[in-house]
Amino acid sequence: MKTKGQILIGVLWSVLLLSAGYAQPAADPVVANNKFAFDLYDRMSSKDGNIFFSPYSLSSALSMTYEGAKGQTADEMRSALHLPPDDAARRGEVSAFIQSINREDKAYELSTANALWAQKAFPFKADYLNLVKNTYFAEARNLDFVSNPEGARVTINGWVSDNTKNRINNLLPSRSITTETRLVLTNAVYFKGKWSVPFKKKNTKPEAFWLDPDHSVQTDMMMLVGESFDYIDNDQAQLLKISYQGEAFSMLIILPRSKNLQVLEKALTSDTLMQWQMVMMPQKVNIFLPKFKLDFHYEMKGILIGMGMKLAFDMNNADFSSMADLKPDEHLYVDQVYHKAWIDTSEEGTEAAAATAVVMKLTMSARPIKIEPKIFRADHPFIFIIQDNRTKQILFMGRVNDPREK
Repeated sequence: MKTKGQILIGVLWSVLLLSAGYAQPAADPVVANNKFAFDLYDRMSSKDGNIFFSPYSLSSALSMTYEGAKGQTADEMRSALHLPPDDAARRGEVSAFIQSINREDKAYELSTANALWAQKAFPFKADYLNLVKNTYFAEARNLDFVSNPEGARVTINGWVSDNTKNRINNLLPSRSITTETRLVLTNAVYFKGKWSVPFKKKNTKPEAFWLDPDHSVQTDMMMLVGESFDYIDNDQAQLLKISYQGEAFSMLIILPRSKNLQVLEKALTSDTLMQWQMVMMPQKVNIFLPKFKLDFHYEMKGILIGMGMKLAFDMNNADFSSMADLKPDEHLYVDQVYHKAWIDTSEEGTEAAAATAVVMKLTMSARPIKIEPKIFRADHPFIFIIQDNRTKQILFMGRVNDPREK
């Protein structure tokens, strides 16, 4: 069964899409999220090793932050997140999608939660708080970062753990919350689904997994033969779609034709992936898939700045004045974006969780100090010196008793 909408929740050497089952209008945040996902992947793939992250979680937390941005700060965030220009339409689609994600279904578990943690008594604007609450269903809570930053950190980490069934712990590391923190925006997402056609444990055997064309390692390889799955192959890759029970969600696996993944990474985009999926057809496929379990913790500031989101992190020039009534010399800015993602894929299915925290701090521009001018009235005798400023050698020295005398 093919679904109409997909959302990418993770990319390692495969791409995990969440299929939401609703049409994609021009202002569809899913399209924006997928473009953002591939941009992130492109940045992260420059380093060796596994990758796993949730662009949805990152995009959700950053979009809530974007709602409070103005001017060039907002422009940069909109561009980096690929947000459509029609805010009203986008917000409507965001709300609809969140509601669709959080509906109960016995076939799988999927939930997402947003929260806004604000410094108590700080002058956040009611319009901003209501917008985030009504669009993103974010619960707003007051904490005292100024007096108890460590207690606030523990509270937020507890919320994240609760909303990811204890799969994401300690999202905010030690000393990430300080007395300058004024706002933290969080997103948590949890997914658990069983394969529509499960792999049999008795068929799992150690087999070679090639790290590159010349080097391999032994890994537990799951096997499933003779079943029908949506599939396509071309000169660049094989694309396989494995559905979870309920058919609402699936894992897409993109396998390069050569054992060199970098060639495929350079060619693959969100648009290419969508085109490939449009021509997938049910076929009998013999599947050999390794079991894998990944756990990653990222600090996203450098990556997001590299994607063009610069001003948001600029402590002196960030413009989040739509969030709060700030004094002329005050600036709210994004100090860091923390992201954690975890996944376990086995014969039964997949369990995955991710969380994001956008930590915002307050800085104040140096206030001009009003200095009363000193009074220097040379109306009585004085001494004077002419000196070499470099060596302080006195070149001339004198005294004036009466300026009338020559």
